Amino acid sequence: MLSRLRLTLLAVTLWSTATVVSAVESLDDRPEVVSEYTRARLLLRDGDYLEAARQFARLADKFPDSKNLDLFIFNRAKAELYFGNRSEALNVLLSFINRFPSSNLIAHAYFFQGNAYYLKGQLDYAVEAYIDGYRLSQDLRLDDLIVVSLVEAVSGARTVALTEADFAGLDPARRCELIEPVARALAARADTAVAHSLRGLCSDKPQVSDSPAAKASNSVLELALLLPFSGEMQSFGEEIYHGAVIAAEQFRRDTGKKLNLVPYDTKGDPIDAGRLVRELVHGATDAIIGPLTSDEAAVASAVLSGETLPLIAPAATQSGLTLLSECVFQLSPNIELQGARAAEYAAVRRGADSAAIITPTTADQMRMARAFAERFEALSGVIVATEYYRPRDRDFGQYVRDLKNILLRGPVDSAAYINDRGDTIDLEAVPAKIDCLYLPGSAEQLRLLLPQLEFYGIDAFYLGSDGWGDDNVYRLGDKVTRGAVFPSPFLELERSQEYVKFASEYDARYGQQPQRLASLGYDAVMLIAQLVRTGAVSRRDLISGL
Repeated sequence: MLSRLRLTLLAVTLWSTATVVSAVESLDDRPEVVSEYTRARLLLRDGDYLEAARQFARLADKFPDSKNLDLFIFNRAKAELYFGNRSEALNVLLSFINRFPSSNLIAHAYFFQGNAYYLKGQLDYAVEAYIDGYRLSQDLRLDDLIVVSLVEAVSGARTVALTEADFAGLDPARRCELIEPVARALAARADTAVAHSLRGLCSDKPQVSDSPAAKASNSVLELALLLPFSGEMQSFGEEIYHGAVIAAEQFRRDTGKKLNLVPYDTKGDPIDAGRLVRELVHGATDAIIGPLTSDEAAVASAVLSGETLPLIAPAATQSGLTLLSECVFQLSPNIELQGARAAEYAAVRRGADSAAIITPTTADQMRMARAFAERFEALSGVIVATEYYRPRDRDFGQYVRDLKNILLRGPVDSAAYINDRGDTIDLEAVPAKIDCLYLPGSAEQLRLLLPQLEFYGIDAFYLGSDGWGDDNVYRLGDKVTRGAVFPSPFLELERSQEYVKFASEYDARYGQQPQRLASLGYDAVMLIAQLVRTGAVSRRDLISGL
């Protein structure tokens, strides 16, 4: 079985490859083709993967004689994979590899084929595809991504059937750069005989010892924690830092290696955050965790444009941050993405044609609601109604009744509704149905809103935001919450072994249970730790892995 962390790392690697591929793409074609291709590329860049896949498919069908046909088909496969249609992506990639063996995208096609096999759990095929991609690659950044991905696949496979023949076709000058990290991964899983055999192809290269002493070498990476350690947001910064400390201590105990955490106080100020990042770029820091807010992270990302210092923003949720620099990564989903993904789930996975929205007027929830509506309508859905309530509201009857009147096509006359026994039905008992209802909001608001939706007989499948991930909502019971689907960067799974270990150590050190920000700090450091375990020792290694 693949661990969830390994799947997450592979997904991050997969997304970051977009910039590698775009560097080798070019388009010289008729104006009509260039215009439609540019529109499709923008859809892909903006995360509208389903529509991008359709647009690239239309391009291939409409212009089968284009000299850029390989671009259309390759990008369609990429969009399908990003959207989650792994089987369809594989079919398109196999077609691409057979039809365009001389394309300058052939190495990238094998890499994406490996990713698709990996995400489907077919690790033997993934390993084979990665090696083929490395054999054909002429791109150093792609080489780095393939090495990281291949090591992950080897580490996660139940069995590994690698032989010297798998690497014999590689350029001898590059072969050992791939064999050494793979051999380390094999040695770590006790496949020492295979590791030794592969290293025999690199007899003139220094070998890495498999001894416990070598594995426990006291190597150090320095991680800068850019957080508010003073000012109004001090408690939030400290919470992330505390989670990071627990992760670093676990890593040291497990491996004998150190992750040196160095705190820097941003005071919650974007200018201070930008200044600190600029100083760290030319220092000994290997990676940055932070800053806290989206405003701080935006300035930090802009400073890192064109640089090679990796930054993981644990809690920032503003969209577009990672477009400012190729070495910046977000751990929490951005606000607009939450709404868009919920709409895609409703339209594609649930087959919903109609939806309504009930949202508070707070900025984040309004942005989510707007993103949901735009994406749902782009997928040919209809937003029947949108109701807005104030954050301080406690009685939602007015909004639910307004929605109900819209769904029932006008004010309800209870006398017009008669049950099987001939009795008139009160307004509250008249059912009103819609395919789905999008309900962003805080846990406290949802705790009051959901029972009122149940009381007034609104029949719909519920979709929500990360505010649903709270005990106050869970305690309402399945009859009220109706198996709602929602995105969240953190779910407190108290029965998971990983959470119990983290929570017990956090409680022993700080005297309380970890909350969301502490968990994000822990996860950010653990991402770095996982890469160090696979051999990452430099900024470039970390960026490639992330």
